[in-house]
Amino acid sequence: MKNINILIFGDSITYGAWDKENGGWVNRLRLALENKRETYFNIYNLGIPGETTINLKKRFDNECNYRFNTNDKTIIIFSVGINDSQIIKDKNLVLIKDFKKNVIDLIDKAKQYTLYILFIGLTKVDENRTKPVLWDKNINYSNKEVMKYNEVLKNICKEKVINYLDIFNLLDTKDLDDGLHPNNSGHQKLCEEILNCLQDYYI
Repeated sequence: MKNINILIFGDSITYGAWDKENGGWVNRLRLALENKRETYFNIYNLGIPGETTINLKKRFDNECNYRFNTNDKTIIIFSVGINDSQIIKDKNLVLIKDFKKNVIDLIDKAKQYTLYILFIGLTKVDENRTKPVLWDKNINYSNKEVMKYNEVLKNICKEKVINYLDIFNLLDTKDLDDGLHPNNSGHQKLCEEILNCLQDYYI
């Protein structure tokens, strides 16, 4: 039996916010992969609510060093960026030029541990509920900004020869709990799409 370690870095969507049935797409992925008897999977959910590329860069090496084993196959998945794009008082939380540098740095760091890297794109939002968000009138998420940051991700992955999964049109408004975070059905859609991608390239 072979061992595969999957380290999944991200934000509150990765963490599993608002999936009250199965704890988010990462946990759903773990449950699906447990049925593969010929392989033992270690799935590490390293999602933190509110995460940005700035904060992820600071903790990335420590998280990997604790979990990396040269004897096992390691897959690193990134699902981060939507918080970078958020607008607080007419300014993006992370400027797009800094976002681009951070993504490049994260990919370069990941390549020190494995060549099996997947970057998941950003999900669209329901602007009727994210301009502003329900929990803070000073915070706005817009599809125009999300698309802008999404395009940066896509282009960097192409340049760095990293697999990129575009999920911008995957979820409908009915799949979003609060306009930003997926609900149960949204997390299931994400799980199925990401599982298919992993099976095509890495598993």
